[in-house]
Amino acid sequence: MWKELLKIAPDLIPLIIQTVLDVENVVSGVRNGEIKKSRVMSIIGNVLDTKDYFLGRDSDGKNQVLNLVSMFIDVTVSTFNYTGLFASGDTLDFTPVPVSKEGNDEIN
Repeated sequence: MWKELLKIAPDLIPLIIQTVLDVENVVSGVRNGEIKKSRVMSIIGNVLDTKDYFLGRDSDGKNQVLNLVSMFIDVTVSTFNYTGLFASGDTLDFTPVPVSKEGNDEIN
């Protein structure tokens, strides 16, 4: 299973990223990310089915691959949100938090 996944990863990763971008552009009026994610998952699932059909393989590991695809979509969308590629308004705050001086034994 992992050997097969590693074989298709170089083709699958750019396909996932491009599909996420395409779905975001086409379904731009919808704010619900789960709807967009389900569209991407459907497209990727159909691509995998088609590839299995033409290569004459069964799709025993398809659910495992789709679970990994789902996680990769989450990471991709989070990255695009953070970098501003998708204008979600959600950003990570990397502002340093001041450390309190409680428990400090030094006398000033």
